[in-house]
Amino acid sequence: MGKTWLVREHAKAYADFIEINLESHPEYINVFKESYGKPRELLNAISLLSGQKIEAGETLLFIDEIQGCKEALLSLRYFKENLGGQHVIAAGSLLEFAFRELSYPVGRLEFFHLFPMNFEELLLALNHQKLIEAVASLSQDKPLSQAVHEKLLDKTALYCLIGGMPEVVKTYTETGDLRNCQGFQQILAANLREDFYKYASRANIEHLRILFQGAPRLLGQKFKYSNIDANIKSRELSSALRLLEQAGLLYRAYHTCANGLPLASQINPKKFKVFCLDIGLCHRLLGLNLSQLFLERKELLANRGAVAEQFAAQELISFTPQNQTPQIFYWHREARSSQAEVDLLTEYQGNVLPIEVKSSGQGSLKSLRLFLAEKEKFAPKGIKVSTGNFAGKDNVVFLPAYGLLKLRRHSL
Repeated sequence: MGKTWLVREHAKAYADFIEINLESHPEYINVFKESYGKPRELLNAISLLSGQKIEAGETLLFIDEIQGCKEALLSLRYFKENLGGQHVIAAGSLLEFAFRELSYPVGRLEFFHLFPMNFEELLLALNHQKLIEAVASLSQDKPLSQAVHEKLLDKTALYCLIGGMPEVVKTYTETGDLRNCQGFQQILAANLREDFYKYASRANIEHLRILFQGAPRLLGQKFKYSNIDANIKSRELSSALRLLEQAGLLYRAYHTCANGLPLASQINPKKFKVFCLDIGLCHRLLGLNLSQLFLERKELLANRGAVAEQFAAQELISFTPQNQTPQIFYWHREARSSQAEVDLLTEYQGNVLPIEVKSSGQGSLKSLRLFLAEKEKFAPKGIKVSTGNFAGKDNVVFLPAYGLLKLRRHSL
């Protein structure tokens, strides 16, 4: 996810930086165990072992892959309580799994959720700042020219292929070779699956692997455990899904009644859809060839509704404030004579914002208009996301897929 790179960049603001990786340097694990509960003694031992000085306010201590040592995780509270001037950042793989069995110090740690790069960040990586500015200035009265619109759709389709994992994006910006990107996606997917083995005592590894591998097949659908594997009890898959969700590898979009805010207070926990961490990894888990998909890139969003919905969900998730847990929702009505579904719901400027995702510029908006009519008090307008250009009619904004970045900027 690029967490190590981010910490190293942040460390440039400090006079000194000590990075400890507990997987590649397991000798530090004994240091944490022997000095547990004694932060000054711990810092002195780290200083001696690393050969670097540690000064409060001047040195950033980075403990990577911290999930491998319970004492290291628990020692974080003592830095806050006894050495508040010492700056410490900890990171790890699937930390939520480790925290399940620990009484970690609520209120003494600050948590940040990291997501894959979003579409705007891909444009930045490709040096397309002008395109970002053009999208930010979009309005219903002044849509982009067709040529610029087509170029942005092409970049959107590229994002749908490679996704936002930093190493994959870096590979593309440096080589432009989709085979190399696919290779890194394969490595990332394999590494994530291997991480499951670190938690064998806490969940059935095979259930985690089956669910992680199978979820991309069900994007945008009402989730049923039987569609993953009819031979596994739903209770067992439910436990695995909960762990994958806590680890940020899968996200649930819950059905909500949407009768005002907050949307989370009105969910039905038994009704949900599942989206994946990264749209590029989805292709890899499904075994799709990026080079072949590249030939279809301009039609990728137009012909694959599930891809368009994953893209929209991933964009919304990436807009989550850094210290909050991501939440996305959807709405449906299952009445026999009046079935309807709105793909995604989010909170925007104090209102409910319904988002209908269409795989092309065509298609009926019956469900969205029904929702707006019923929820007029809470949802004054809605969005149709598609491959069409920016436009508007009545209380519906027609937004091209790339235009979702306007939600983050609160400039819709």
